[in-house]
Amino acid sequence: MTVSRLLCALFLLAASAAHAGLDVTEALTRYQTMTGVSVTGLDADQLRDLLAGETVYRTVKLSDEQDRSNTIIRIVGYRLINEPREPLWLAALAYDGNFSTRLTEYLASSDEQGDAVWYQHVDMPWPLRDRHWLIRTSKNRKLAEATGNEIWEHHWGLADDSYARIADIARRNVVDNLSREDFRRAVILPRNNGAWVMTKVSENQTLVVLHATMDMGGMVPDGLVARSTRKQLRKMLTKIEADSDTAYANYDRRYAIYRGDGSLIESRQQGE
Repeated sequence: MTVSRLLCALFLLAASAAHAGLDVTEALTRYQTMTGVSVTGLDADQLRDLLAGETVYRTVKLSDEQDRSNTIIRIVGYRLINEPREPLWLAALAYDGNFSTRLTEYLASSDEQGDAVWYQHVDMPWPLRDRHWLIRTSKNRKLAEATGNEIWEHHWGLADDSYARIADIARRNVVDNLSREDFRRAVILPRNNGAWVMTKVSENQTLVVLHATMDMGGMVPDGLVARSTRKQLRKMLTKIEADSDTAYANYDRRYAIYRGDGSLIESRQQGE
């Protein structure tokens, strides 16, 4: 390669990276403006690492409206993945994502718009008591429509009727590997909300943002919660990239998955 061609190639590479950086910054700003969720503020080093394919984190401190003396921590994870958005979405929302061996899940209810209620139980390391909760998940269809279907959001938060519904699930004994004693001893989380956010940067590149705000309740140090949440976010962001290659093959519609705009993703398995 001649010197002139080498310089031209380097220029095009730099221009492409700069363009991607602009797209990423614009996508984060747009999402934050439309939802009020703080995801912007990556510094130059973080943006560089993100464009290089690294997982990047930010910690956002929030005020507790119910207790001004308490500080709430939101962990935000970012990853720019060279894969189309839909298989990543399937991998993230799979019924059995196997994101943690300590997590037990039970689908309490779901509807034809992709909204669902999940019971989740985490086996905490000794001497901490196990934690459990009931979350309501939903697609932000208005966000997808307002952005021309460029940004998809799957968000979750604690269900309003958590205590009564968890008691009913325990009474019916419908969750595999959990006894009534497991339910009785577990602590219900006072706070758990967050979202998967996926923006289509190009046909084969997706900006994935995963943010979570959690209060474990009881005597669990905030630092431990933050470290554990960062570790789990990294695992989830890495895993969906690895699982995206087989996402369609593993999707058989026993648990229907809907896009961010609310439309159903059809199974590609033969015979269906």
